[in-house]
Amino acid sequence: MRHEHHVFHNPPSATPVEVRAALDRGDLPAALDSMVGATLYGDGDWRELQELHLQLLAHDDDQVSALAATCLGHLARVYRQMDEGRVVAALRRARSIPHISGRAANALEDIEVFLHPQRARWRGRLWRSVRPWTWI
Repeated sequence: MRHEHHVFHNPPSATPVEVRAALDRGDLPAALDSMVGATLYGDGDWRELQELHLQLLAHDDDQVSALAATCLGHLARVYRQMDEGRVVAALRRARSIPHISGRAANALEDIEVFLHPQRARWRGRLWRSVRPWTWI
Protein backbone atom coordinates (compact mmCIF):
# COMPACT_ATOMS: atom_id res chain seq x y z
CA MET A 1 0.00 0.00 0.00
CA ARG A 2 1.37 3.39 -0.97
CA HIS A 3 1.03 6.37 1.34
CA GLU A 4 0.76 9.83 -0.16
CA HIS A 5 1.67 12.89 1.87
CA HIS A 6 -0.61 15.85 1.38
CA VAL A 7 0.83 19.31 1.69
CA PHE A 8 -1.33 22.15 2.96
CA HIS A 9 -1.54 25.25 0.81
CA ASN A 10 -3.70 28.33 0.96
CA PRO A 11 -5.83 28.48 -2.16
CA PRO A 12 -5.83 31.77 -4.04
CA SER A 13 -8.72 34.18 -3.78
CA ALA A 14 -11.54 33.29 -6.16
CA THR A 15 -15.07 34.24 -7.12
CA PRO A 16 -18.25 32.20 -7.48
CA VAL A 17 -17.91 32.61 -11.25
CA GLU A 18 -14.51 30.87 -11.09
CA VAL A 19 -16.00 28.06 -8.99
CA ARG A 20 -18.76 27.47 -11.54
CA ALA A 21 -16.31 27.69 -14.46
CA ALA A 22 -14.01 25.08 -12.90
CA LEU A 23 -16.95 22.77 -12.24
CA ASP A 24 -18.27 23.24 -15.78
CA ARG A 25 -14.94 22.26 -17.32
CA GLY A 26 -14.60 19.29 -14.92
CA ASP A 27 -11.47 20.61 -13.20
CA LEU A 28 -12.18 19.26 -9.71
CA PRO A 29 -8.94 20.38 -7.97
CA ALA A 30 -9.41 23.93 -9.27
CA ALA A 31 -13.09 23.89 -8.26
CA LEU A 32 -12.27 22.78 -4.72
CA ASP A 33 -9.54 25.42 -4.39
CA SER A 34 -11.88 28.07 -5.78
CA MET A 35 -14.64 27.12 -3.35
CA VAL A 36 -12.33 27.64 -0.39
CA GLY A 37 -10.66 30.70 -1.88
CA ALA A 38 -13.97 32.40 -2.58
CA THR A 39 -15.15 31.74 0.97
CA LEU A 40 -12.07 32.54 3.01
CA TYR A 41 -10.96 35.85 1.60
CA GLY A 42 -14.18 37.76 2.11
CA ASP A 43 -13.94 39.59 -1.20
CA GLY A 44 -17.39 38.74 -2.50
CA ASP A 45 -21.01 39.07 -1.62
CA TRP A 46 -21.85 36.68 1.22
CA ARG A 47 -25.33 36.11 -0.21
CA GLU A 48 -23.95 34.96 -3.54
CA LEU A 49 -21.47 32.64 -1.81
CA GLN A 50 -24.19 31.29 0.47
CA GLU A 51 -26.41 30.47 -2.52
CA LEU A 52 -23.50 28.85 -4.34
CA HIS A 53 -22.65 26.56 -1.42
CA LEU A 54 -26.29 25.72 -0.72
CA GLN A 55 -26.59 24.59 -4.35
CA LEU A 56 -23.34 22.65 -4.15
CA LEU A 57 -24.56 20.67 -1.12
CA ALA A 58 -26.55 18.66 -3.68
CA HIS A 59 -23.66 18.26 -6.15
CA ASP A 60 -23.03 14.80 -7.61
CA ASP A 61 -19.39 14.73 -6.53
CA ASP A 62 -18.94 13.76 -2.87
CA GLN A 63 -15.91 16.04 -2.40
CA VAL A 64 -17.76 19.08 -3.72
CA SER A 65 -20.87 18.51 -1.62
CA ALA A 66 -18.87 17.84 1.56
CA LEU A 67 -16.69 20.91 1.01
CA ALA A 68 -19.82 23.01 0.43
CA ALA A 69 -20.91 22.18 3.99
CA THR A 70 -17.50 23.19 5.34
CA CYS A 71 -17.60 26.43 3.36
CA LEU A 72 -20.98 27.33 4.86
CA GLY A 73 -19.37 27.14 8.29
CA HIS A 74 -16.48 29.29 7.05
CA LEU A 75 -18.97 31.86 5.77
CA ALA A 76 -20.28 32.30 9.31
CA ARG A 77 -16.74 32.87 10.55
CA VAL A 78 -15.64 35.26 7.82
CA TYR A 79 -18.80 37.33 7.31
CA ARG A 80 -20.55 36.87 10.68
CA GLN A 81 -23.88 36.91 8.89
CA MET A 82 -26.02 34.63 6.74
CA ASP A 83 -29.60 33.58 6.12
CA GLU A 84 -29.33 31.38 9.16
CA GLY A 85 -32.72 29.69 8.90
CA ARG A 86 -32.12 28.41 5.38
CA VAL A 87 -28.51 27.39 5.96
CA VAL A 88 -29.19 25.60 9.25
CA ALA A 89 -32.14 23.73 7.73
CA ALA A 90 -30.02 22.64 4.76
CA LEU A 91 -27.15 21.51 6.98
CA ARG A 92 -29.48 19.58 9.26
CA ARG A 93 -30.84 17.74 6.22
CA ALA A 94 -27.27 17.14 5.02
CA ARG A 95 -26.38 15.42 8.30
CA SER A 96 -28.35 12.41 7.06
CA ILE A 97 -25.99 12.01 4.07
CA PRO A 98 -23.05 9.84 5.17
CA HIS A 99 -20.24 11.63 3.34
CA ILE A 100 -21.45 15.08 4.47
CA SER A 101 -22.61 14.24 7.99
CA GLY A 102 -19.50 15.19 9.98
CA ARG A 103 -18.80 18.32 7.99
CA ALA A 104 -22.40 19.48 8.29
CA ALA A 105 -22.26 18.99 12.06
CA ASN A 106 -19.01 20.99 12.22
CA ALA A 107 -20.53 23.76 10.10
CA LEU A 108 -23.54 23.93 12.43
CA GLU A 109 -21.16 24.33 15.38
CA ASP A 110 -19.27 27.08 13.51
CA ILE A 111 -22.52 28.91 12.85
CA GLU A 112 -23.43 28.81 16.52
CA VAL A 113 -19.97 29.88 17.67
CA PHE A 114 -19.56 32.76 15.23
CA LEU A 115 -23.14 34.02 14.97
CA HIS A 116 -24.14 33.39 18.61
CA PRO A 117 -20.91 33.43 20.63
CA GLN A 118 -22.56 34.11 23.98
CA ARG A 119 -25.01 31.23 23.56
CA ALA A 120 -22.16 28.94 22.52
CA ARG A 121 -20.13 29.93 25.60
CA TRP A 122 -23.04 29.21 27.93
CA ARG A 123 -23.73 25.90 26.24
CA GLY A 124 -20.07 24.95 26.69
CA ARG A 125 -20.15 25.89 30.36
CA LEU A 126 -23.33 23.91 30.90
CA TRP A 127 -21.88 20.89 29.12
CA ARG A 128 -18.69 21.02 31.20
CA SER A 129 -20.70 21.33 34.42
CA VAL A 130 -22.58 18.08 33.76
CA ARG A 131 -19.39 16.27 32.69
CA PRO A 132 -17.24 16.25 35.84
CA TRP A 133 -14.32 14.42 34.17
CA THR A 134 -13.65 17.59 32.14
CA TRP A 135 -13.03 19.70 35.25
CA ILE A 136 -9.42 18.66 35.38
